[in-house]
Amino acid sequence: MAKMGFEPNRRLVMDYKNKRVTMDIAGKTYTFRSILESKVAQYLQLLKDSGHIKDWAYEQTTFKFPDDRYLVDFDVINNDGTFYYLEAKGYVTAKTKRNLRLLNKYRPEVIIDMVFQNKHDIKKLGLAKKYCRRVCLLKELTNGMI
Repeated sequence: MAKMGFEPNRRLVMDYKNKRVTMDIAGKTYTFRSILESKVAQYLQLLKDSGHIKDWAYEQTTFKFPDDRYLVDFDVINNDGTFYYLEAKGYVTAKTKRNLRLLNKYRPEVIIDMVFQNKHDIKKLGLAKKYCRRVCLLKELTNGMI
């Protein structure tokens, strides 16, 4: 394989150093793609338990576009039956920005919030922020609860 330009055990996808987290929340076992997602899920469960939201779901909705698709991290159902989507992002890529543009183009009625671990990644989102209802840090979202 080395003669063909491939190195043994080399990953062909970008490694964002995400650590998968498996945990039980309200009697259901989830495997999250990152620690950030697990913290957001814990926060959403606190909101549900305290009556601030009706419910939430993890990786339930996929938006399909003509040449791509976008799996959203969280669906959040408000007490009045309205809902929005919440995306936990630790790293912004061109695909992240593209997904937001496509979502705005094909489904402009969709409400999406984005939660980040640090300010640096919010800056990377650039002009794509305009497609989100809210862009914030985890500590701003949770007020330090998680």
